Amino acid sequence: RTGNILAMATAPTFNPNKPSASKGSLRGNRAVTDIYEPGSTSKIMTAAAVIEEGKLKANSKITVPPVLVRGGSTFNDSEKHGTLRLTFAGVLAKSSNIGTIQASEKIGAKTLYSYLKKFGIAEPSGLNFPGESRGLLPALKNWSGTSFPTIAFGQGLSLNSIQATSVFATIANGGVRVEPRLVAGTTGNDGKFVEAAQSRRVEVVSPATARTVTDMLESVVSDGGTAPMARIPGYRVAGKTGTANRVDPACGCYRGYTASFIGFAPADNPQLVVSVTLQAPKRGHYGGMLGGPVFKRVMSFALQDQRIPPTGSKAPALKLTW
Repeated sequence: RTGNILAMATAPTFNPNKPSASKGSLRGNRAVTDIYEPGSTSKIMTAAAVIEEGKLKANSKITVPPVLVRGGSTFNDSEKHGTLRLTFAGVLAKSSNIGTIQASEKIGAKTLYSYLKKFGIAEPSGLNFPGESRGLLPALKNWSGTSFPTIAFGQGLSLNSIQATSVFATIANGGVRVEPRLVAGTTGNDGKFVEAAQSRRVEVVSPATARTVTDMLESVVSDGGTAPMARIPGYRVAGKTGTANRVDPACGCYRGYTASFIGFAPADNPQLVVSVTLQAPKRGHYGGMLGGPVFKRVMSFALQDQRIPPTGSKAPALKLTW
């Protein structure tokens, strides 16, 4: 709600007292300098846009075929399947690329592009950190026949970890994007604390849309979703997994994966957002399997550290299939 960044870390890191002993690529703050294709964590922007435009609801029925051909290319999901009958909530919970493409076609490329910009993609985050990257989002006029379906499920665009986290913070904040800030204020020699300027706030989607997307994100950590291992006993958690092909800067080609999980808690009264991004993991590559447990550990600590109690309410039981 404030945009305050309570903690930010990258690993491996370097010894600032001996910078020459480390690779140059390790000397920056990669959470703000490095960009990556987000994969399925980006699907919440597509979902929010479709819901905000009134084209689908969480319980809308979608028939998901085994494959989908668009722009001369064949798209599929991470695991082969027959025809699936999913609700829109089920599409997000099971992270269906095909279902997300079908949903995005309800609003079209131009509208999707406008929402991505509203969420801050390829725009300065407002953090004003030295060396911060803006990310990449091709101009709409340069989209190819496969750009629209690909961007809808999180490939073909790039962002940094702060931008990705800000997207989830926007949903957690009732649809209002609050620019992140590192410094809450300063204390002078007289001991007087002076708060830093308030972060800029922009409404991206309505509170109703944000609430619906949050309910859908809670389904992701349900038994029927892709990240039950991100659940935290006693707390309601809303989040999304991401598994994307990774661009290797050494060759400029796809090599390996980016695995991620971003979520917030308590889902019914959001206080904290935690983002986990793993580049080129060696054992496995799915965001739920790798990022989910890390999220759980960090978020569990943060909730206790900030003395945030469970709300005691139960997550909505959304239908994922029909």
